[in-house]
Parts: sequence; C-alpha cells; structure tokens
Amino acid sequence: MAASPPDDRSFRLGGRRGSFGDRRGRLGGREGIDELLVIELRPDPEACELGEAVYAWITAGGKPVRIGTCGASAGKRLLSYPGYVNRSLAGRGGTTPKWEALKWLNLLAEHAMLTAVVHQPEPTPTAAGLIRPYLDIERQLIRQHRPLLNRSRR
Repeated sequence: MAASPPDDRSFRLGGRRGSFGDRRGRLGGREGIDELLVIELRPDPEACELGEAVYAWITAGGKPVRIGTCGASAGKRLLSYPGYVNRSLAGRGGTTPKWEALKWLNLLAEHAMLTAVVHQPEPTPTAAGLIRPYLDIERQLIRQHRPLLNRSRR
C-alpha cells in the first residue's frame, strides 16, 4: 500500500496527544482507548457496507500498523476495535491479546490518529465461480509490510 491521502473509503481512528491521565476510564494505569478515540466515518457510507474486503490501519505517514479482512461489513469490523482493545486492557479476555492492546495505546499516544483504508477487490473467475481474493491480498500485504499489530509480526 503506497502512502496516499485517505479517500472516501477510509475510517479515522484518533485520540488526543499527551499522557494518559486519571480521568474516568482508566484501566491498569492507562486509559482505555474509548476515552482517547474519536471514530469518524468519512462521507462515503457505502464503504461501511463493503464485505469480502481488506483493510489496513495506517499512520499519517502511510505506514500500515494492522492489516486484516472482513467477510461482512467493514464498518462494523473497524468500529469494533475500541471495545476489543478495552476488554483486553481491563483483563476481561477477548480476541485482542494484551500485547496488541498495549501497542494500540502506544501508537495512538505517538501518532494521535490512525486511518483505516478499505479495499474490496474485484471478483475473479474460478472453477467454483466468481470469488473476491481478499484473503490472498491480506497475506501478501502482511508479508510485504510486516505490520506491528499483526500476530505474524510478533
């Protein structure tokens, strides 16, 4: 993924710069990201409904920090991140490992905002019919960029 300005098929995930204070939402010496994040959906609501798509959370400099896929709604998948991370930080388990939750907080403290770019590949004809090769694209992008927040990076 080349560094490019976000288009209408993007989501922004941002927080305030500075230290993590003692405000409501503090978890384990740090705030949960719900207190730090503002999730802003760009003007294209159709991007929220994209399925069988690849997404990448990127820094303002265009560096991918997390690459993933969604089988159904991209909007629902991307908007679920704060809850997953906060559950992990609170010690309530969930799908986000503790090491990843802590790295999300560090990245947001450092960059203040991350942008998620969504790409839905065109269907490809196969013997089984038309398929979108989004899983193949995800694997290629992870291999190429080795994002900090992907488990394969650990």
